[in-house]
Amino acid sequence: MSRYAPLTAVLLSNPEAQVALSFDELDRLIPSGLPESAKKYATMWTNKEESRAHAKSWLDAGRRASLDIKGRRVVFTLDSSVDTSELAASVVEESTPQDLTEYVESSLSLERDLEGQIVSHLDVLEPGLTLVSRQESSDVGRLDLLARDSEGRTVIIELKAGEAKDSSIGQIARYMGWYAQKEGKPPRAMLVASGFAEPVRWAAKAIPGLKLVTYRVQFAFEEATV
Repeated sequence: MSRYAPLTAVLLSNPEAQVALSFDELDRLIPSGLPESAKKYATMWTNKEESRAHAKSWLDAGRRASLDIKGRRVVFTLDSSVDTSELAASVVEESTPQDLTEYVESSLSLERDLEGQIVSHLDVLEPGLTLVSRQESSDVGRLDLLARDSEGRTVIIELKAGEAKDSSIGQIARYMGWYAQKEGKPPRAMLVASGFAEPVRWAAKAIPGLKLVTYRVQFAFEEATV
């Protein structure tokens, strides 16, 4: 299965004529993130599968891609000549149970959806947490959430849809180092994901003040009235 498959799932699940995904969102969605060239050159987003195999990920969702370098995003526009009604079904039919789980979590738990849930339930994440800002800009990247704990200490909260990768540790360490320099004291941090591989857990142990938090997507089903 292509590492760009989660992008197909997210685009298929969104009915909007245009879906704009920032570089940060694409980095989180695509395993190992985007290559740096994708953030600088439009050729990465050529809408021809024969010249760019990964283009299949958005072409299969009935969309065409366009790079917005200034806005640091990619805009995926529906191609009216493509019928997507059977495309979503094919994603499900050709997927393994694990693929389906990733499809659901990618569709329903992309970071911005997870972010909204956490903002609404900060006390569940940790009693006494108060929100400072969302999508906070810094010299080393954009933080998902910035909060304060009950003792007034800065808490950086980074969110990942699906399992956290090794790169997540480097990313949050970068944020923590920058805030330690800015505020003159080390912040705390929380990395929230659906799971953490053992190497990621070992790496987290080396960063004082970092807590790993898992989330779970739960569903309830009932028979519909005919």
